[in-house]
Amino acid sequence: MKHGIELRHIAYFACLAEELHFGRAAERLGIAQAPLSQQIKQLEGRLGTKLFHRTTRRVRLTSAGETFLWHAQEVLNNVDRAVSHTRAISGEQTGRIVVGGVHIAMSHFLPPIIAAFRRSYPAVIVDVMPLGTAEQLRTLESGKINIAFIRPTSETGFMQMEVLANEGFVAVLPRSHPLAAKADLSLRDFAGESMVAYAPILGASYNSVVMEALRAAGVHPMIVQEGLHTLSVTTLVAAGVGIAVVPSWVQHMVSPYLVYRPLVELPKTVELAVAWPAGETSAVVLDFISTSRRVVKELTQQPAK
Repeated sequence: MKHGIELRHIAYFACLAEELHFGRAAERLGIAQAPLSQQIKQLEGRLGTKLFHRTTRRVRLTSAGETFLWHAQEVLNNVDRAVSHTRAISGEQTGRIVVGGVHIAMSHFLPPIIAAFRRSYPAVIVDVMPLGTAEQLRTLESGKINIAFIRPTSETGFMQMEVLANEGFVAVLPRSHPLAAKADLSLRDFAGESMVAYAPILGASYNSVVMEALRAAGVHPMIVQEGLHTLSVTTLVAAGVGIAVVPSWVQHMVSPYLVYRPLVELPKTVELAVAWPAGETSAVVLDFISTSRRVVKELTQQPAK
């Protein structure tokens, strides 16, 4: 390897950086302390800098060590992904895939998707990462995740995308709010009310849809604060800052501070899409996407309870 640094150097360093104790790190690696210490000194020599502050009582990372740890973890993760991806492409039904998802995917769709997928691939490990759309696009492009469940955005050359489901909106109000006593709300009920709105979010044009519908209904909303995430918006509503309009999946979150009311005047324009790398050839990844299509279709065709 370039610079004379080998994979074992990186693995030993990462283990010691996690344990910050030579004895525990050596035990975890299955080697004696002396060769571990030798490998760390060799790595520091080839890097030309100290990675650890050592005293008789403690071990801690230097600033250079903290920087190298971030890169070391990237290297080790990339090796794991390379092995898993190679096994998948070779036709072996083993390995690991990493799936990212926005909140509704994590809470409502991914559990039954993963359960169905594991019936066909019991030996494949599925890691899940709760991420917003923007972060998922970055990690999908870099190869850190294999599949992304996102709010649709402009397609790019590095990925393919397919809309799986769509939903409408609900009003969310503090439980003590006067409008909470009404079983059904219309957009005109928002006249004169303080509202918490969405800041612009990649892959989600909630704010423009809601604001246009309110203006069409002759309502000029009083925006008192904006949130970047649905959970941010509902937290502010629960605190009494204002009322809001949010995607209907929020109703799955039971809160002692909030009530939800349907808004049938608004269109079902909140979409959930699945994205994966362009040119993907892994049978495991493609089968996970196929399973996602089938499971989401079954879920969305079920009558509402």
